[in-house]
Formats: sequence, structure tokens, C-alpha cells
Amino acid sequence: MEIVLSLQGFVAGLPWGAGIVVGLSGGMDSVVLLHAVKQCLPVGGSLRALHVNHGLQAEAEEWEEFCGRFCAETDVPLDVLRIDVPESGASLENRARIARYEAFSQNLRQGECLLLAHHLDDQMETILLRLARGAGTRGLSGIPARRELGKGTLLRPLLHCPKEALADYAQARDLRWIEDASNRDTDFDRNFCRHEILPTVERRWSNYRNNWERSRALIAESQELLDDLAGLDLERCADSADNLLQVDGLRLLSMPRRQNALRHWIELAIGEPADWKKVRGVADWLLGDDQDVETAVAFHGCHVRRFGKGLYLVPDLPPVDSDTRLTWDPSQEPVLELPDNGSLHAIPATDQGLAGKSYEIRYRQGGETCRLTRRPTKSLKKILNESRIEPWLRERLPLLFDGNDLVAIPGIGIAESATTKPGYRIEWCGPRHTQK
Repeated sequence: MEIVLSLQGFVAGLPWGAGIVVGLSGGMDSVVLLHAVKQCLPVGGSLRALHVNHGLQAEAEEWEEFCGRFCAETDVPLDVLRIDVPESGASLENRARIARYEAFSQNLRQGECLLLAHHLDDQMETILLRLARGAGTRGLSGIPARRELGKGTLLRPLLHCPKEALADYAQARDLRWIEDASNRDTDFDRNFCRHEILPTVERRWSNYRNNWERSRALIAESQELLDDLAGLDLERCADSADNLLQVDGLRLLSMPRRQNALRHWIELAIGEPADWKKVRGVADWLLGDDQDVETAVAFHGCHVRRFGKGLYLVPDLPPVDSDTRLTWDPSQEPVLELPDNGSLHAIPATDQGLAGKSYEIRYRQGGETCRLTRRPTKSLKKILNESRIEPWLRERLPLLFDGNDLVAIPGIGIAESATTKPGYRIEWCGPRHTQK
């Protein structure tokens, strides 16, 4: 069979020793994939199936039982993942999909390859849906054939195969599968495309799949070029911090290149497509001459802010408790973890530094003053302004007190009265946005 021949080369090209996992819904597509992969598995190869039970339909238990019987017949181990789909958010389709992939991600073992049965007709439906929703080049690049997922890799080896080829394979092997009645409900957008729009397209242009696939591939190449260009532009605008870009460098770019670079920068951080209107807002609002430090553009898990000549990607973090009081002796505990706020580090200094003794860690209350080494007494507010500390970090900055005296401001300096030689330099490693 053509599918088996195609999968033989595919499976043979997987990393040596990689375990293969097939996502099994019980529908025809995934049944065909699991059956065909089983035929191609080399001697000693590892294969298991994963079934996700969303519990959204009355037949969910029957589907799980079917998958169990099918795997027993084909001698393939099956793991069942029972998940709860959030009750609010995007459409039910999207909520179920997000929950499903999260379950896959958590279940994959180190180095495993998860194979899913998306085929060419799925790709056509996806392109049409994304075009209807106004997607750009990234969205119109379609379903990716490969991406990293959890500890493993997600692969879709059947994207070049039309659904008809899978149906022929299933019928020739007398396979059984589940028919999900909800797949006929054209109230769902994908089903409407599948049953109403694309059959009409095919009647008029019978070769549309090949033509659309060619366009999709060209769009994907264009997106790859845009990503490469964004990488070059971001290098020119980069600062020492990975969450900071220089505004002057961004201003030298044309508006399309500026938006492309910003979109790429943001999407690398949030791990999902960025709203193009918000990206344009960043390019328009935050790169102007007059900026309010309170202005921010929110994305998933973070927001973009402007301070001085820098554009910052700031993570969404839980607020710190301003009444926090912690005791810390740098000479006994080089690193102090702070609740929801990173950590303090005591670094031995060859010259003068903070004396090794017990201090109290507090947060800014207002009205604090400090006389840093070789400097006059100033308010904490003025010290932070002169040190160019980002405004959104000032309430999070941990401060060291000896009694009622502010004796150390991490990353800035130590009070004249608290220095000794040798001593400690105090640094704050604040919480950072984690790239997905």
C-alpha cells in the first residue's frame, strides 16, 4: 500500500531508538495511522498509543473502550488521558484542542515522537478557515509537519495524503473505526468547510488540493524568509538583556520590517501567534517621542512597555506583598529565594562590600533614604530614578535593612555605614519570562 511505503521511509528516518507514540481518537484517520505504523515498525522498535478522553460527549466511554479493544487486537500498549476542558474561553473546539495538546505534552517521554493523523484534506480545511479569519503568512502556512512538544517531537506524516487514500487503505484492510456524529454538525466552522464549501470547490476545480498545497508551501517559504529577516533586524536592535530592544534601532526600520521584527520577538516569548493589531499598536504607540511609562500592550502572559530608549517585554507576575519581612545573613546563605520574586545573591567582593551579618528584607514603603558609599544622603525615589530602574520593578526591588536603616539596594549600592573589606556584593535575580 502507498501509505505503508511512505511511512516505512518516514519511520526509518526517525532518531535511532526514539519511541513512537500515535495519537488515537478511534476515528478512521488515527486507526489507519496506528495500523500502518505498526506494519512499518522495525524489530525492537517502541510503539504505544495515546487516547484523550475529553468527556464532552455521551459516547466518550464507548470510544475509549473501542480504542482499548483495537490496541489489544494490534498488540499496541494504550495509555488513556482523561482531561477536563475549561468551561470558558475560546470556542469549545479550541478549548478542547488546547487541553488535548497540553495532555500530550505532559505525557510525552524524553525523545519520543508523537505521530498525529492530520492529512491533506485537514490541511485544506485549515487554510480556508484561517483565510476566512484574516490570517497572515504564518497562519496560511498551514498545519506544521513538525514541532517540538514537551519532552518530545510532534510529527504529522500524512499531511501529503488525501483522505480518500486513507479510506482506501482502511477498506482494503477491513479496518473498523468510530464515526463521530458531531463531525456532521455544520454549526462547527470546520465541518461547514468540510461538508459545504470544499465539495463545491472540488466540483469546480478538481485539482484544488495540489494547487492550494503549492500556494501553502510558497507562503511557508515566505514566512521562513520573514523569520530570518526578523532575526537579523532584532540582532541590530538587541540589548544585553534578552527582554529589551533599543528604540532607536527599531525606528531605523521601515514600518513593515519593524512590525515583522516586533511580531517575531513577541511570538518567541509567548509561544503563539501575536495579535497583529496589538503588534501594530506597539509599533505606533510605544515608539513615539512622548511616552507615558504606564502605557503597556498586553499579550499572552506578558506585556510590552517603554522606558527611556528601551522597549521591554515584561512578564505578568503576581504582586509582591509589601508587608513581607524576611531575615537573611549573606555570610551563611549565599542565595535567598524570594516568594514570587526571584532570588537575592551574595557575591564575595574583593574590595569593600556589605558586612556579613543578619539583615531584614523588606519592600519599598515610601520615604526611605540612604547614604550610599561616597555619595550624599538621598531619597530612595531619587536613587532609583538616577539608576534608571524600570518603574514597574521599583515596588518589587528587595531592600536590605539593618534595624530601621536602609543599608543595601541590590544592583545599585551599599550604605557607607554598612561596608566592610572584604564584604559582599548583593544582586537581585528577578523573575523572568519563560520562553514556551
